[in-house]
Amino acid sequence: MNKQTFQLIQMMLDPRITAKPLWALAKLRAKGIRRIPDTVYEDLRKKGGRGSALKFVRHWLDGELFTRHNGQWVLNSFMPPFPGPAYDRMFENLFSGRHLSPVSAFLAITSACPCNCFHCSARRKMDDELSTAQWKDTLRQLQQLGNSVVGFTGGEPLEHPDLPELIAECTRLGMSSILFTSGAGVTAAKFQSLEKSGLWACCASLDFDSAEEHDRMRERPGIFEEVLETIRLSKEAGIYTMVSSVATRSFIESRMFERIHGLNKTHGVHEYRIVEPMPCGALSGADDDLLLTPEHIQTLRDFHVQTNRKQKHPKVCAFNQIESPEIFGCGAGTQHLYIQPDGTVCPCDFTPLGFGNMKTDPLSKVWKRMNLAMGDNPRSHCFIQKHHELVNRHADEGFPLPPDISEAICAEAGPEPMPGYFAMVTGQPQEKTE
Repeated sequence: MNKQTFQLIQMMLDPRITAKPLWALAKLRAKGIRRIPDTVYEDLRKKGGRGSALKFVRHWLDGELFTRHNGQWVLNSFMPPFPGPAYDRMFENLFSGRHLSPVSAFLAITSACPCNCFHCSARRKMDDELSTAQWKDTLRQLQQLGNSVVGFTGGEPLEHPDLPELIAECTRLGMSSILFTSGAGVTAAKFQSLEKSGLWACCASLDFDSAEEHDRMRERPGIFEEVLETIRLSKEAGIYTMVSSVATRSFIESRMFERIHGLNKTHGVHEYRIVEPMPCGALSGADDDLLLTPEHIQTLRDFHVQTNRKQKHPKVCAFNQIESPEIFGCGAGTQHLYIQPDGTVCPCDFTPLGFGNMKTDPLSKVWKRMNLAMGDNPRSHCFIQKHHELVNRHADEGFPLPPDISEAICAEAGPEPMPGYFAMVTGQPQEKTE
């Protein structure tokens, strides 16, 4: 029996982990809705997990690496740690059949940033940003919708004077919090405050393994060393610590991801997130040859799966793998949302379609409007990667686009088959892959 199989059996025997999913599945079955095969359901009810249930879970988590952090299990930063209240809420929403149930939300709490990164998806100073009181109300509305994970981003979120207060509110509401930072302006005092506020995870951006290149591409001397200091302080505070990279073609062809993975291991990083360049923000309107080819994407997917299967630390979380058509697909606007500094609600931080504003609209109303426009279910492909030309036709309107244009773009983009996992649990057709 390998290590992962043993871990999965441990989890399936732990009622703190299985109780909420089983409760939700039973509730659905009472309505005649089956989200997993009968044999799998019966195995889970018997709390054995050694037959069909174990095979089922292993299939969908193949290429992932479970780790322990502060007494909880962590699959990756797409999910809250478990057991815990955020985990329970996520599974209740995923399997309950509720319409209004985002799993995660990223909040750009400020547009202020001392860096000028070449790939920034939010390279625009915003006036009339939400106040701390408005952000707190936003967090309460997210919790009422059933949200589980909150990412604090920007701009540079460390620039916001009330960041610890916002994280404390997130903690009080039972949601897991992640800080996404360039590392600019990091201090020991800031991290001590974040740790006291209950911050779960910190993700620092690093695109090169040399200070010269990283500082140049971020246009901030010393930012490489600030990233390393961020990692050190995050680890010392007992926070789940991640590094993220934007994988350009040259990044992949030079195998930079392997070098940064090695650097991460040296510094004790828990997870390495890799995202491809997105045709938005600073890269809006860029030539298609900037974007990754299928071969580049496969390289990242292979690195994700092979590294995790070999249990090499840190674990790898490549968006191309997690969000592939065969697995979970793109949840922008249907499993995830993003709120800009001025309160505009968008499907994700890379998709500049606006569906309402927190200053004037209840989040539940905006979420439903966006959810229905985006297709009411996760899509097989990343929306902005597939439809950036359609979005950019309306650039003269200014980003984010207003709700009526955003809805028209979604209608023109049309529906997609559901990604593999969701097609399986709902019994709907899945996109065929070669």
